[in-house]
Amino acid sequence: MPPLLELQWRVMDALLGTASEGAAALVAGPADAALARLNVYRNTVRSNFTESLYSSFPAIRRLVGEDYFRQTARRFQRRHPSRSGDLQHVGEFFPDFLAELHAADDHRYLADVARLEWLVQGALLAAGHPPLDLARLATVDPAAYDALRFELHPSLRLFESRYPAQRIWDANVNSDAQPEVIDWTSGGERLAVMRSHLQLCFHPLTRNEFSFLRALQRGEGFAAAVDEAGCADPDSSGDSAGDGFDASAALARFVAAEAIVDFR
Repeated sequence: MPPLLELQWRVMDALLGTASEGAAALVAGPADAALARLNVYRNTVRSNFTESLYSSFPAIRRLVGEDYFRQTARRFQRRHPSRSGDLQHVGEFFPDFLAELHAADDHRYLADVARLEWLVQGALLAAGHPPLDLARLATVDPAAYDALRFELHPSLRLFESRYPAQRIWDANVNSDAQPEVIDWTSGGERLAVMRSHLQLCFHPLTRNEFSFLRALQRGEGFAAAVDEAGCADPDSSGDSAGDGFDASAALARFVAAEAIVDFR
């Protein structure tokens, strides 16, 4: 009999893989009975893995259908098996997997919808934070604002896509009726996804606002974030730079939305 750790790893490999015969010899009882028991556990592992993906990606499940989702989940599990009892993390690489599967077809938008769904889950599970203390901010010398490092709400996630991913997601998770058919080539989105007062919120962003929040999220000072927002480069989404970035208006907007919650 091998050491316990080796035994555990060999059984786990059998449950996550496709061949149980080798591990069946390590299980007490007749070989056929041992193999049957391992197969029961393997089916449970597969089922729990797929159910975790179901809960994380309901829009993808509805978009592609039950059978295709289940087949894709099994292929994904073989590529990224979970060796943890906590399955909360298993969908982390699922958007990348879909991007690889559909890189050159008319379903390439699925990867971005899945990426948005993963950000939604992260936002819903993130820690909370009280709103910005405006009285404390009022004590800051205006001359010191440039060096302030504003902190974003822990739940805030930035999302950018060439496709209308949020509209597609919304049409497929917020109604039991036949979802609206949305042209996936109809334009992109920039969003701040966050939880506010136990509610999921989507804040559409201009290119400048997106760059501003991204800089703050990296820990840049206020002046540096404003500079980055003002220098945002044109892209293919059709969003123009406008007449400049109004830093005061952006700060007021994101404080009011409780997206900016602290500073140092």
